[in-house]
Amino acid sequence: MPIPIRSCIACRKRENFSELLRVVRIGNQVLPDDDRRKFGRGAWLHRNCFDIAKQRGSFQRAFRTDENLSLEALEKFLIN
Repeated sequence: MPIPIRSCIACRKRENFSELLRVVRIGNQVLPDDDRRKFGRGAWLHRNCFDIAKQRGSFQRAFRTDENLSLEALEKFLIN
């Protein structure tokens, strides 16, 4: 069975899905989905590409919204 390939929303580099972190939008929050099982539209991100994604508005584009999304929970997760 082929290994799933996903693209990072910040750098657009394609990787094996195990190298990327899945994030989901719940309400106006972007949350980490470390076990890849949360419900909802997901996006994929290299852990070290968070700042690039934040600067470029990659989260709004990935989740197809113009709203301001809260990235606090994701940022705390990535720091720890």
